Amino acid sequence: MATASSSSSSAQPLRILLRVRPFLPSEAASSGAPCVSLVDGYPGSEVTVKLKDQYTSRSEHYNLDAFFGQENSVSEIFDREVSPLIPGIFEGTNATVFAYGATGSGKTFTMQGTEDCPGLIPLAVSTILDLARCTGTWCCVDISYYEVYMERCYDLLEPKAKEIMALEDKDGNLQLKGLCWTPVQSMEEFEELYSIGVQRRKVAHTGLNDVSSRSHAVFSVRVSTSVVKGKLNLIDLAGSEDNRRTMNQGIRLQESSKINQSLLALSNVISALNTNERKIPYRGSKLTRILQDSLGGSSCAVMIACLNPAEYQEAVNTICVAAPSRHIVSYMSSASKPETPKVKVDMEDKLRAWLESKGKTKSIQRTNGLFSPSARKTPSSMSHMKQPTFSKISTRVKAMDQDAVLPSANPCKEVKKSDSSLRRALLPISSNVNQQTSDTDNSSILLEPNTPVVTCNILEKIPAATPLDKFNALGSTLKVGMTLVYFITI
Repeated sequence: MATASSSSSSAQPLRILLRVRPFLPSEAASSGAPCVSLVDGYPGSEVTVKLKDQYTSRSEHYNLDAFFGQENSVSEIFDREVSPLIPGIFEGTNATVFAYGATGSGKTFTMQGTEDCPGLIPLAVSTILDLARCTGTWCCVDISYYEVYMERCYDLLEPKAKEIMALEDKDGNLQLKGLCWTPVQSMEEFEELYSIGVQRRKVAHTGLNDVSSRSHAVFSVRVSTSVVKGKLNLIDLAGSEDNRRTMNQGIRLQESSKINQSLLALSNVISALNTNERKIPYRGSKLTRILQDSLGGSSCAVMIACLNPAEYQEAVNTICVAAPSRHIVSYMSSASKPETPKVKVDMEDKLRAWLESKGKTKSIQRTNGLFSPSARKTPSSMSHMKQPTFSKISTRVKAMDQDAVLPSANPCKEVKKSDSSLRRALLPISSNVNQQTSDTDNSSILLEPNTPVVTCNILEKIPAATPLDKFNALGSTLKVGMTLVYFITI
């Protein structure tokens, strides 16, 4: 799979758009002028909008990045704000577009659209598929669609209601375990899958909306090439609700409570980011965990604040959350690149080649014995020797253990008696032990397997020696003994 490797990063502030939906037929008769209007600005620059309450003449001004009035279509929003993000997806960047607002403000229409007026999701998929065909190289387009209902995530593209586990990886990034990614190659395939997901999303009738979304819906398009992976998230948030007006009861009241809690957690995150708090409460809800990468993370983000032109107080509440979000900065990291396959390196072969290049071929056999169990073979110079058997060694050790526990009235006499045979075995080499040990490489001493482990009091053989000579002789004897033990054990 891929791991994010940031080859470069650039600061990108959260872009805030304002969309005012047209009056509904039921609102046109009772409403006069819309409560929000454009005061100053032009496309591509900062705009100033005015909110005015027609009953109290109260007015407020806010600065935003773009304004789309009742006369502007969804396709205009896509061409000006969403379409410029798509080429970066093919370069390995991530982007998020999410609609925020009160219930009945036109969020779902903006993201989903209708058959005659497609929303941002079908427009984005169509553009991505067209670019994928023109790349000239291998490119795969996958989609996923899930909802956050009552603080639980469910895959909308699965036949059965399958809950998705939201987990964190070792880097603290959110991973959705069990989310299904489905490849699409044409708009026909997309429309078939998307319509299934739309039908499975939780909706219900409320006092303010005939078809009210009861969950946050997250649609993602992932573009994979042979070099990088990029992703575009298109999120339709459920709207905040005033239960005094909606008259929700039972399960609808519980749904409304969860929706309002998650949107409150979102406003708390935005407030903490604006005040540069050390700890940002991303864990306040599943929604804020999903939006963490888009709010102060590494993803380019666009927020579409949707307003009902007939509801002044709802418009104020929405813009009070949206306008301060302009100061949130994300540091986009490019190119989520696939990992280079790990090549298994045979360090033993490398070491052998290095030794041969240095002319140290005589040390290869010893090195093999240290690094590889399979390489512990008898060298050619020792092939004629009988290998020691475990039974002989264990018999010798057992006999030594039995001798060690025998009671003795005169221990010194017993030790002297047992050492007499050992002294005779060592007599040929004890006369000049210093010269033998200095002229001989300890690692080249070879013994017959049945050679007994011998010890002797070498100091008795040098009665007239000085203390220094006795010390040197004793040290040489210890070296020889350790060498014998080493070759017997291997």
